[in-house]
Parts: sequence; C-alpha cells; structure tokens
Amino acid sequence: MATITVREAMPVDAPALQRLNTAFNGEGLPDEAMIRTMLERNTQEFTCIAECNGEAVGFLCAQVNFSWCYEKPTVEVAELYVDAACRRQGAARQLMRLAEEIAVNRFEAENIVLLTGRRNLNAQAFYESQGYINDDEIHYTKHLPLRR
Repeated sequence: MATITVREAMPVDAPALQRLNTAFNGEGLPDEAMIRTMLERNTQEFTCIAECNGEAVGFLCAQVNFSWCYEKPTVEVAELYVDAACRRQGAARQLMRLAEEIAVNRFEAENIVLLTGRRNLNAQAFYESQGYINDDEIHYTKHLPLRR
C-alpha cells in the first residue's frame, strides 16, 4: 500500500516541483533556479508537496493576499496537482488540509479561495467534498501586452 505524506516544500524540492509543474502546466515555465529562489524569498506564497513512498507526486501553491480593505488576509490556492497515477489516494486532500493549517496558523487567514475550470467536474466535486462552496462569482482575465 502506498504511503502518502505532505509537508511544506523547501528549496531543495525545486527539481521535483519543476517536473510536476511542467506535467501540469506545460513547458517553458520557471526553471529550477527560479523555483528555488521563490521558495527562499517569497513571503506571500507557500508551497506544499505530496510524496508517495518518498517520491514527489503532487504540489499545492498558495498566494497570501493582504489588503487594507480587509482585517485578515485571504489565501488563494493558485495550483493543485497530483500525478494521475497517484490520484484517489488522499494526496490532494492532505495537501488542502496542510494549506488550510498554514493559512490559519501562520497568516491568521479566515478564508481560502480557489478557481477551477467550469468543465472540471472532478475538481469541483473534490473541492465541494472538502467543504468549499461555489460562491457563483464570475472570474475575468485580461492578458496584457508585454512592454519592451
């Protein structure tokens, strides 16, 4: 039986995180050095990693959003990925629980928000099974031109 463990990611996890992120989001993304630097320096983001029998099989990346408009910060789960071969073994659930613990204990956040695809019914069912509510908000994106 597989043993799933989760923990907060460390800079030494950069190669595994790059591999997992490429599997999830495709090629051409930050390299190991950039990931390592972000893990070391970015205080408004945290990353959790899931391991199955000692091998990295998933990750969760969360952004901490502070605003003078609200008394407490909000944490946004930006990415959640588990290798297909390791799904339905509790890794995503454990990653979400760890993120919730960090959000409350380190940042005193009162809310976690996340976005998922309108057609990603599996993810929607998973999030709802974890107590997340579809608040029926509409998400907009505008891609900005790069300035040179």
